[in-house]
Order: sequence, then structure tokens, then C-alpha cells
Amino acid sequence: MSLKNSSGYNPAAVKPFTEACYDNNLVNSQGIFLGDIPIRFALPLLLLELSIIFIFSSTADFLLKRLGVPRVVTQLLVGIVLGPSVLGQSRQFRILMFPERGMYLLENISLIALILFLFSISVRTDLGLLRRPARSAVAVGFASSVLPLALALILFYTMRDSFPVDLQRTTLVAELVVRLSLSSFPVVTDALAELNLLSSDLGRIAVSASLVTDVCSWVLKVLFFAAVLFTRANSPASALEIVALFVAFVIILFVVLRPTVVWISQKKTPPGELIGEGYFVGLMIIALLSALTTEVLGFKYMLGPVMLGLVLPGGMPLGRTLTEHLDSFFTSIFLPVYVVLAGYRTDFMELNKASRWTLLELITLVCFVGKLIGSLAAGVFYKMSVRDAFCLGLMLNIKGVIEIAFINNWGDSQKATAQHFSVLILSVMIVTTVTTPLIKYLYNPSARIVATKRRTIEHAKRNSAFRMLVCLHTEEHVPPVLDLLEAINPSPTNPITLNVLHLSDLSGDTSSFLRMYRRPRDRGTFNAADRIVNAFRFFEQSRNYELGSLSIQPFVSSCPYNTMHNDICSLALRCKSRLIVLPFHKQSDGARETSKQSFQMVNRMVMDIAPCSVAILVDRSIPAGSTYAHTTSLFQHIGVYFLGGPDDRDALSMGSRMSLIHNTHLTVVRILLSSEEDINKRDPQDERFMAGIKKQHASNERAVFKDKFVDDGEGTSAIVSSTSEKYDLVIVGRRKRQERSPLTSGLAEWSECTELGVLGDMLATLDGEQVSIMVVQQHVWLSHDETAVEVPENVAGDGTDARTIGDGSNDHLLPRI
Repeated sequence: MSLKNSSGYNPAAVKPFTEACYDNNLVNSQGIFLGDIPIRFALPLLLLELSIIFIFSSTADFLLKRLGVPRVVTQLLVGIVLGPSVLGQSRQFRILMFPERGMYLLENISLIALILFLFSISVRTDLGLLRRPARSAVAVGFASSVLPLALALILFYTMRDSFPVDLQRTTLVAELVVRLSLSSFPVVTDALAELNLLSSDLGRIAVSASLVTDVCSWVLKVLFFAAVLFTRANSPASALEIVALFVAFVIILFVVLRPTVVWISQKKTPPGELIGEGYFVGLMIIALLSALTTEVLGFKYMLGPVMLGLVLPGGMPLGRTLTEHLDSFFTSIFLPVYVVLAGYRTDFMELNKASRWTLLELITLVCFVGKLIGSLAAGVFYKMSVRDAFCLGLMLNIKGVIEIAFINNWGDSQKATAQHFSVLILSVMIVTTVTTPLIKYLYNPSARIVATKRRTIEHAKRNSAFRMLVCLHTEEHVPPVLDLLEAINPSPTNPITLNVLHLSDLSGDTSSFLRMYRRPRDRGTFNAADRIVNAFRFFEQSRNYELGSLSIQPFVSSCPYNTMHNDICSLALRCKSRLIVLPFHKQSDGARETSKQSFQMVNRMVMDIAPCSVAILVDRSIPAGSTYAHTTSLFQHIGVYFLGGPDDRDALSMGSRMSLIHNTHLTVVRILLSSEEDINKRDPQDERFMAGIKKQHASNERAVFKDKFVDDGEGTSAIVSSTSEKYDLVIVGRRKRQERSPLTSGLAEWSECTELGVLGDMLATLDGEQVSIMVVQQHVWLSHDETAVEVPENVAGDGTDARTIGDGSNDHLLPRI
């Protein structure tokens, strides 16, 4: 018996059929002073509804974000508050604020936002992950999908007679099981980005696993839709016509649209810039037309933009253009409206008969638990820790806008009643609300970056390979590093193992990566990473170093700035580096100075968790430009200011290593307090270290040691300011652990860049100075009993045993070297 009554109203439907009569000409109001009621008109009503949604959403997000509630859950809660469960219980509120004519406008706008979101996320999807996916990611993806699918379907068909009649007669349960068993790539990517875990080890596995299963599911979905349309066709000719039109659509994507976009990206867009406004608008129209095409053919509107986005090339400039233009408008403003409307349709009053929806909730629970067990089993098989495998299962269980879109479609097609709809939305909220805080609590990638052996410059063997990791954001950061490398002068007795890491922001892509550099297949196109690597290769060949003197291994990383420190530190740990060299966030071309606050944030976070010593290189010697071909090092005279402490000992060790070559002069200025009491308070370790350095350079005429006595920080400042201009490169310690020393008293109050320390910041801000600066922070290493173990110079090992915290079970997650 049909539930629809004679008036056309269906109480079991999510969107009841109502006879909403209103004047189509009521669009713009003439204002209240001319007798109009503005909210009776379409435009004022739309603006009012959008304003209410934005205000409620922003307020709720501000309040709940601190509690770790995800954005999608916050938006659903806002919809529930505005809907029939809370404020919407008042009929006057619904008629006044959210009448039927207003809801139609909101739904259409939000659907356009969803279409453009699907197109944008598909363009930025890196299908290269499918060429050589990690075995662990493939295993986790399929295990976490097949197991819950099998368990839930077995449960349903075993207990089918116990389910309500409306669930037995529809395909809702089967479609629900398939959707909940899969992991949506856009949802997982967006959630991990919100958690700052997109570039973490587990985050990369979760993204790859969800991409593998999601692409497979879309392919199967297309075949399923094609089979359904083929069987429902009125005649064989109609069926063939449907297939032919779809094949023609696919051919147009590959043969016409993709080459056209590639031509626009390579020929009509300058390198490093966004595509033109006209081309961007054209792509948006094509994206909407693709949704229209698949909707007309019967394949649903979501398929068109996904296929179009996957066919087009991501990255720069198209992916970056979509990120800049779409994410800040449609995705951030109108897409939340889509989620809020889903919450608005939810009516908890429909959950009064538990016997009708508990079995549906049981299916959801089985899918959730099955996904956890599948991920756990596959992860443990690939030697992950139980904790990591469990976290991976939680990541793949996150639900979001894609699941909400499917639930909305089931409601629109009346496969799901209002009760089923409310249960499913509630399930999405519970699953996402539970998984996100658990992931935050259980998984912290930064906490795992801990070395079990001392990795400092001070404790490096003289005749063993000195391992360095150099981080570069742009090509302008290359020349000072080459100058530094030439000043160190690699040789068979002073070998250097240099790992070069090019860092780029994850813009225009959704999949972060950290991998070894690969030569481009197309030798006619080069990006920044190619030019940086070529500069180091040219430097190595032009110097004709003896065999075994210099080993260069390039890497590339693409990830968000707020997680870039994890890639740097994990690579340093894997490569057993003793020193990480970072570029200063300010760059000068001789006429003006530019500053990148994102670089500064990365530097500070690396210094907080680095598994080895860290140095920030401030290039002030010459205007920024290419110095790849110079024949002599610009760092001929090196000065070191030694005030004492571990950072200063590392700084002096670096200067001492450079001064061993024939053309580099070293001046060590030791600043001491003039008070007689200071003699008894001097650190014995500093005294032994200084004595060893002087003995080492006893026959070195290019090494000069000076003692300067001061009364306070003002005296220290005077010495540094008056003598620094004599040097090409000044090396100082950061001295964060000695900030309250009398030698620097009063100087920290004027610091602008705390990552440089007191002396480094003072040198970097001196006007007119052209001296380059290197600020060194020694690695803080504690033994298992929390006591630092001191190892004498030339006795320490090279630290060949470095693992992550715990039993080292996560080593397989690091890049292969």
C-alpha cells in the first residue's frame, strides 16, 4: 500500500511531496518602506538562509574545534539544530526561515558546490600512486573493504526475514554495505589534512589504500550502472545507443579535453603561474556539463566531474588554480550548506520505534568493526605495530561528504525513508566523532622521530663520512649551500655524504610524497627540483673530487607546510644525518628583502623535534642569483663566537672542520665574563673541548684564537657588532638553553627571530652587513636513564644504529634509500 496520501504528501519520505505554490515573479523586494515583506521574495530569503547557516556554522566550529570535533560533524549538528529535531519543531520557524521555495534554491546551489568539489579533488588526485602502489597499502585497502563487505552481506541475508519489510524490498542495505565497506579517497584526504596527518607515514598509506579501493569502486560502479541501464532499455537499439553515447563521452575526455588542457597548461600559461581567468571559467563550465551529461545518460551526476578530473593533469598549474579559486569560495562557503541541509533533514523524532532501525544500525556497526579488523590484520601481516594498524583502520573508517551525498541520493529516490535517513546520518556523525579524537590520541608522527645514538657535529669522527641533509625550497637557496659545501672541502680523509631534499608545498595535489628524485622522462621540460639537482651534479663534476670524497643523493618532498618538519626529520633519521641545514626564511636580492613565514614555521618545528644537529644558513654575502659556476669558495674567512654550551661546541666543531683546508682562515673569538668568579664557574666540558680544538690546530697558521672579556650582554653585543664585518661567514650557536646567561643578558628582549638565537638574530638584523651567518643547534640526546652520555672527540661512533621510538617496527614506512 502506498504511503502517499491524496494531497501528495508522503510522511515516510525524506523530502515530502508538497504542493508549494508561490509566485515565480517574487525575486527582488522593493523594501519594507514600500510595504513589501522582504523574506517573501527569493533573493532576500536566500541571503537570510545563507547568513543563518554561516553564522551558526562559524560559531559552532569555533566552539567545537577545540574539542576536536571535525568540521563535517559540526555542520551536521548545525543542520540538526535548525531542523525538526530542535528549532524546526516550531512550524512558524520553518515557514518563516526555511520554507520550501527557499530550500529548493539552497539545494541547487549546494549541489553545484558538490559537483565542483568532486571535480577539484579529482583533478588533484595523483593517479601515479596506482602505478607502483606499496604492497602494504593495497593489502590494507582490500582487506579493509572485502572483510566488512562479506560480514555485513552474510549477516543481512542470514537475518533478512527479521528486517523490516521496507528494507527487504529495496536494495538500500546492499548499497549501504558497499558504501560503508569502501573508503572514500576525498573524505580520507580531507580529514587527514584537517588532522595534519596527510604527510605522515600512516597518512600516506591510508591515502594510497583509499585511492586504490575508490578507483576500483568507481570502475565497478560504471559497469553496474551500464548493466542496469542496458537491462532496463526498451529495446536493444536503445541499449546500444546508451553504451555508444557513454563511450563517446569517454573518448571526448581523452582525445579532446585532456590534450586541450595540457596545451593550455604548457603553452598558454607561464611557468609557476596560474591558468588564465578565461580558461578557468571554461573548465568550470565543462565540469558542470560533464555532470549534466552523465545525469542525462542515467549514470548519476557525480560520475561526470570525477571522470573529467581524473583524466585532466593535476599539479601545477591546473590543480593550483583550482585550489586558489575554488577552495576559498565554493568548497569553503557553499559546500558546507550541502552538509547542513543533510542535517536539517534529519529528524530524531523518527527514531521512536527502535525495532525498525536497530538492525540497520547493526549493519553499520559490522561494517565499522570489519574494517578495523581487516586493516589490523593486513597491517600486522606487513609488520606494523598493533597500534599503528589500529590507527590505520580508524583513518579508513572516517566518513564525510561523499557518504552524505549517497545518503541524500537514497533519500531523494525514496530508497531510504525519513527514519532510515536519520539513522544513517546519525551513524556518520558517531563514526566520525569517535574516530577523529582516537586518531589524535593514539598517533603522533613527531613523537617517533627519536634517534638512539648521538648525532652531533661535535661527536663525529674526523675520518668517517659526515652525513648532511640540506633542505631547499627554491633555487635561490642553492648558491649558499654550494659555498658551504666547498668550504668544507670533501676529500677521501674528509668524506661528505650529502642528501639534498627539495621541499614543495602540497598545492594542486592531494597526495603528499617523500621519495628519491627521478629524472624527468621529457628532457624538454624541467621544474625547480630538476634545476636544483642539476646544479649539485654540475658542482660535483666541475670540482673533480677524488673518488669517495662526495656522495650526493637527491630527494623530493611535497606536503603541507604545517607537516613538512615530519618529512625532514624522518628522512634525517633514515639517512643517519648528523646535520640538517635549513635556509633562512628571509631572502634579499640586493634591492629588496622578501620573507616567507611558512619557511620560518618549518624551521622552528624542525628545531623542536630534529633527531640530529640543525643549522640555519642566512645568506647575506651577495645578491641572490646563480653562483653554480664559481671557482673559489666565497667563505674564505670564517669567524666563530664561542660563549660556551653544547650549541657553541657544535658551531666551533663546524668551523674547525672547514679550517682544515688550505685556503680557509678561522678566527675563534671566545667571549668570557671579566669577573674573577667566572673562572670557577666555567663548564669543565667547554674547557676540555676548547683545549682539544687548540691542540688540533696547533700547527695551523690559519687558525686564530682570541679571548675577549666583557661585563654583560652589552659588551658581547659591542664585540660582535664591531668584528663581524671581517668575516665571510660567522658561525654561532643558537644557545636556547643558555638564554639567561650573563653574557647575553638584555639581548633576548630585542630578538625578532627566536630560531636564530640571540647572537644569530643580532647578526641577521645588522644593517649594511654582507656577512653570511650559520646558526647551529646541537642535537639533544638522552640515554635510556635520561642522562646525557658524553663521548670524547674522535672516539664517538658514526651512529649507524638509528631507529624510531619503540621496537623499530615502523622502519618500513620510511622511504627506501
